[in-house]
Formats: sequence, structure tokens, C-alpha cells
Amino acid sequence: MLRSHGIPTETWGKHGAKAVDQLFWELFCQRGSILTGLGTKQLKRVTRLLKIRLLADIDGADHVVVSRLQLMHDGQQIQRQQLPLRRLRWKLPSDNALLQSCESTLYDEEHKYVESWRSCWMSVLNDRFGIPALQGQLQEVGSGYTFHTEDNVQSAGYPGLNTMYCVHEVTLRVISPDQKLACIGLPLGQEFATADTHFDLDRFQSREEIPIGSQMNVWSWTPVKDFDKAAGLQGVTGGPAGDGPKKPDTALQRLERELALLKRVPIHTSISKAASINEAAAPKNQNMKRGAPNAHLRRILAGKRTDWRTVRKMANRLLDRDYTLAQFNTDLAAFPELSLYLRDGVVGTGSGRTTDDEYQRTVCAFFAIYWLTRLDLEGRQGFSFGTDEDWKVLEAASVQDGQVAMQSSSAPPEMQQRLYNKERRLAFLNNAQWGFFRRLMVDAGLIDQVGNGRDSFKVNETRMVSLLALTAFHDIMKMEKLLPTVQSPHDGYHGYEAGDVIGDHDHALCYIMDHYPDLLPSFRELGSSERQSIQFTQCNLCFNHGWLVQAEAPPGAIFTKFREAITADRRLHAGAPDVALYFVHWLTDLAGAEPSPLGGCEKFVIKFPLHVLNSFLQSFKFIEGIASQTETQVMEKYLKYRWSDHVPSLGEPPRGPHGLAAMRLLCMAQAHGRTVVEAFNQELPDEDKEVLSVEMARTGCAGQSFSPELVPMQVLSRPAGPAFLIYYGPAFLQAVGSDSVVLRLRILTEIYRCARELWPESQAAVATSVHVRIDAIKGLGVDDISEALVKGELWLVTKHNESEAFVEKASHRKLNKFVRNGQKFQILDLGFLRESH
Repeated sequence: MLRSHGIPTETWGKHGAKAVDQLFWELFCQRGSILTGLGTKQLKRVTRLLKIRLLADIDGADHVVVSRLQLMHDGQQIQRQQLPLRRLRWKLPSDNALLQSCESTLYDEEHKYVESWRSCWMSVLNDRFGIPALQGQLQEVGSGYTFHTEDNVQSAGYPGLNTMYCVHEVTLRVISPDQKLACIGLPLGQEFATADTHFDLDRFQSREEIPIGSQMNVWSWTPVKDFDKAAGLQGVTGGPAGDGPKKPDTALQRLERELALLKRVPIHTSISKAASINEAAAPKNQNMKRGAPNAHLRRILAGKRTDWRTVRKMANRLLDRDYTLAQFNTDLAAFPELSLYLRDGVVGTGSGRTTDDEYQRTVCAFFAIYWLTRLDLEGRQGFSFGTDEDWKVLEAASVQDGQVAMQSSSAPPEMQQRLYNKERRLAFLNNAQWGFFRRLMVDAGLIDQVGNGRDSFKVNETRMVSLLALTAFHDIMKMEKLLPTVQSPHDGYHGYEAGDVIGDHDHALCYIMDHYPDLLPSFRELGSSERQSIQFTQCNLCFNHGWLVQAEAPPGAIFTKFREAITADRRLHAGAPDVALYFVHWLTDLAGAEPSPLGGCEKFVIKFPLHVLNSFLQSFKFIEGIASQTETQVMEKYLKYRWSDHVPSLGEPPRGPHGLAAMRLLCMAQAHGRTVVEAFNQELPDEDKEVLSVEMARTGCAGQSFSPELVPMQVLSRPAGPAFLIYYGPAFLQAVGSDSVVLRLRILTEIYRCARELWPESQAAVATSVHVRIDAIKGLGVDDISEALVKGELWLVTKHNESEAFVEKASHRKLNKFVRNGQKFQILDLGFLRESH
């Protein structure tokens, strides 16, 4: 019947779309929809929805409960932010869900043949959460009810089938979110999972049949403002198989999101099973020393073991011609740490990304290892082009002819090709420094050359297992709930005092490896020499290559620990195996920075201009000089090289008191570098230019300074510290979009100014650096930042400990709490944003 009405169903039941039998069930069993236009060319599905915004005050801020992961009856797993909802049931006199015409009354807010939303909102909560006792705890928000319709929507759940949505949305508030409601994650806002009576997780995992309509939901309490912003960007459904209309959007934006979703990998069932279990149900060990250094991490990974047999197989088969990408992806379930990425909610990472994004990025980093190991097979093409719908690598000829990765059957081919960036991908394949990548893999001991020709390499199992294990757990500390608290015996660890939560995810991971290695299954059971290699790359070197290539940090923060490690052991050098292992890991981690594993390594291939990537790779030769030069000398040489290497040419490196700041800003802004430098030189107020020039010239090293002709005189005459590392400062400048560049520079200046108030200049602190994290604003537009001020909120720089401060938004209530608790903070003076409108 669908085909006779011109509706293709070939893609139904794939990539998050629902199957034909689901529509049958919805029409004739659930009676949640009807079809109109039968026998015409205008077949239309009509569904009426009740959505519930369930609010609770958590730590002084309104949160809304959303389902962020659904395990469906057909084995699909869908990640999205979805409010609790239910289709309202139709009660047509003819008991027939197929109608010939679409009556105008179907648009009415109340319809006599549809159940009343008011009569069933409590049953929706009871069905979803199983808590009839909630009724006495809820209060309807009178102004929170809305009704709207949207017609002729292309359904994401049923591609090609026009749908009319009639949506009732009601807002309810939990009056007293206390321990009595722990089963729904209150009062702390913890995640929880629910399933209907017909859903069986074991049957889901083994792909056994489950009744249609059955599903499991993983629920998360999300700040209302974050949810509303995401809904505004993604549409109210937030996912590929959503029920409900999307807010007005451009065709290009919708296509970009659709293609991005297609390039994600499905979550392996064993990983999703681990992620779906309510953390409160995890076993507790009474001998945990109160769960130090993080009880949440201990509970989740208690008793978990890495499947080393599978991991060793992965390593050994990486050069097998018949070891497919799909098999490699399935084998990733051997690492229990991967389930952590799916536990922490939709907005719960310190990087400002969703945890599913972090999971997809981690898989993309794994895929980068797969491609770089197989450069003589299909690795170059996979790295550059990605795969088709069957996970087969695209060939250059096919890409030249217009094929794209994970092609959509419903989108115009010319639009897909435009977004695929064919020319950049082909240029990357032909001009990337593949020989450099291969040499680095050999230097790191990951592959050994055993002859000449295409089959002249073999995998070093022990070494490759270490890299795979490191990739599995490297970014888990980006999830704030997992960050460790420094214990008394470790007071002073990397500048953190006992009782401090380590906010830097790299330092947090090092703390776990140094003092609690038993917490990481994929680390504790490695051989001692390989554990030492990983600790050397992640802890002893204390080197973040991204800080150098983006000029994000002062030279002391970048190089001091690295230089000490090289100086302490003369056997180490830039090409030593453990140093090379660090760089391989850095490259694969950066190559996987886009959450689109099946699209190739898009961060390298299409996000960076090739000359910028090559400049990154050239930085390796500058790092070799750290054994004989100071930290500041190495960084200055690199900054001058980046300026001179810029395309188009900028001429000779700048001189004068603002020269050093201009060179750092060029690296920080990357593709927007020239625009940012011009705004710095020509538009930024003199007092702001002076602040940036002084603060960006601080070295964080005793007895060192940049060349006198590049920095303000006061930096030379009065050496002081601490120097500041504005964490995610480059991301903030790179996200300029259509914003005023000078306004972004002024915001950055104000952050430096407030940080200096919290840490006054001190000669005793000249050799120290402080991290100022701006995660909260790094991806925001100037209008988003300004909107908070209009609503009466404030932006603060809050001192969390002697090593870290955070930019965060605060209501008056939160500000009063900080004052009451003696929290040190500075209010960002952003009045110039109002003046600019």
C-alpha cells in the first residue's frame, strides 16, 4: 500500500528509521496514528502527541528530565534528547485508521475522536517511570502549556511519509525533590533507567525477538537552558527517529545533521547494556576508603575486566586483508571503559560536548589507528574518504565520480557532494605526508619493517595493545562526574591540594594511573614495561602538543616537564620510541576529533587546510631542540615559523611590544588567524591590547623571556607570574562565525583581567602557570553570552583551587551562595556587549 502511494520503504528499519511493521502496530494496535489521503497522491500520517516537561530544582537551577538513550525493540539504539511523551489514542467511529481525506478538524486543539491529554498526563508519567506516588509531588505550571501543529513534515522516523503533528506540551514541577524520589535520580540529578514490562535487556543483547513498541530509556536530568538551546538547534526531537515536528530550519542544516548522524557508528550491545544500568545499582565495596578518589568511577568499573584475548586479536589482525572495519568496531567492546562515555548524560563533559560525541570521537581515534596501520592496504583511502553504507572503503575513482560516505537516499545528490568536500578529500589523499605517518608508527615500535615492498611490515602486538588500551581510557576524565579528588597523602599533586577535584582531564587521568591504577581495567593488567611507557607519555612528559601548535599555553606549561624528562634521561629524544608513541597517540586523537567515524578522519582531511596540518607536523622538528634550548626559545622559533609559513603571506614576523601576542593569536585562531590579527592590531582598544600583550608574553619560566623586541617593557623589567593558560581559548576564537572578532578579543581580554585579580602579580610565582578553563563559553556566540546578561545573570571567573579557575554563568542565587561560602570569584565586566547592540 505504501509503495502504491509512491513511498519508498527501502531505508525503513535502518539508521534510526522505523520499520514497516512498526507503522502497522502504531496504526492498528496502539491506535496512536491514522493515515489520511488513501487512494490519492497525498498520503499523510496524522499523530497527536502529549509531551511533558518535568522540572526539578537541582543545586539551585531548573533541570528537565529527558531520555538521552533509547534501546528499541528492533535492536536499534538511538541517542537524542527526548521529553517523556505518548501518542494520544484515536477512537474513530468506524474503527478504521485509514481515511480518504484529511478533515480540517484534525487541526483542532481538542478533537472528539482523540483521548483528552488532561485525562492521561499522569498515566504517561506512571507508564514511563512507574511511580504513581509522583502525583502528590507535582504541580502544573499554568503558563507552561502549549499546543501547536505542524503539517507536511518529512518524518525522520518514516522517511518519505508526510506527517502532521498536533502537539500538546504541559509543564509540571516536582514540588519537593528529595530522597523519596531517588528512583528517578532526585535530589542529586543522577541518571536512571526504565523499561516497560515487555522489554528484556538480555534478549535485546542477543537479538531475540521483543514485542513491537517495547523499549528501554536511559533518563538524564539536564539544565533547562541547555535543553532549550539544543532543542532550538536540533528541533524538538533531537534524533533520527523522533516523534514530533522539527522547528523551522534550513534544508542545508537538516541535511548536515542527517549526514552527520549517518556517519556515526551504532553502539555495540554489550557497551549499551553496561551504560544502561542504573549507577545506583552498581555493587558497592565497603573497603573502598569511602570510594576514593571517585566513588562513581569505582562503582561503575567494579569487577570489570578487559577482554585481552580480543584485544590481542585486534592488534595482530590489523594488517590482515580480511580484517574488516566492522569487525574491528565490534571488537572495541573488549574495553569496559567505553561504557563510561554513555553514562553521564547529554551535556555532561568538561569539554562542553555530549558524552555520545565523546564516544564517537573515541571510536574515530580507534579508526585512525586502523587506517594508519593499513596504509599499504586501504588505509589512505579510508582515512581520506570514509566508507559507504556497507562499511566498505570508498575508492578515489568513485569519489571523483560523485560518491560520498554514508550516502543518504532521501537527500539531493548535489547537496551531499557539496557537503562532502570532495576536492579537499582528494587533495589530502594525494598530498598528505603519508611517509611521515608511517615513519612515526615505526619509530613508536607499533609496526616493524621486516623487508621491502607492500607486505614488509608486521604489527608489534605488545606495543599496539598499549596504544589501543590508552585510546580506550584517555578521554574518560572529560566526564566531570569521574574527576578524582586529591587525597591527603598526595597533597600538592601537580599543584592541587588535598580535597581539590582535579579539573584538568589530563592531570586527572595521570593521578588515577599514578595512585589508583587498579581502577582502570585496561591499564592495570598491561605488562609493567607498557604501563611505564603509557605513564611516561601521559604523565612524565606532561606534554600537550595541542598547546604548542595552537599557542594555547605559555612555554613553561608546555615544555618544562618535557624538558626535565628529556634532560633526566639522555636516552630519550624526539624520535625515541616512547616519545614517538606520544606523538602517534596525539595524532590519532586529533584525527578523531570529529564525531563522524564512518566519514574518514574529517578533522585532518576537511577541517584543517592542508598547509595548516603540515605546519602542525613541522612542529616536531622544533620540539627536538628542547634538549639544547630553553622552553621560551623553542616556542618563539615555532611562532615565527608559523607566521612566516602563513598562506597567504603576512610578511616578516612582527616586532614591537605587541608582536608576541599577535603571533600567538595567529596560531590560536587557525583559519581565522589573519582576521583576528587585523582586529587585534587595528580595532582593539589600546588598554585591552596592552592587557593581552602583557599576559600572553608571560613565560611561566624563571629567568626566561621572549626577545625584547617582541614584548612590552614591563614584562622584561618586572618578571612576575603566574602565567595564564586560557584553556579552550583557541576554540573560542575559532568559533567566531559571523560574530564581531573584536568583541571576542575583548571577552578574552576581560578573562585575563579577572584572572589577574584572582592571582595578583608575584615574583615568587614567575615559574608557575594557572589554568583558566572557558569550557562554558568556548562554543557560544556573542549573542548567547550577551543573552545571559539581559536575563539578569552574570558571567564569573571562579577560583576553584590554586591551580585552576573556571568561567561560569551564575544567577543571583548562585552568586549569594558563593559569597556565603567564601568562594573567590571575579565578575566579568561585559557591559561593552550591550553597547555593541
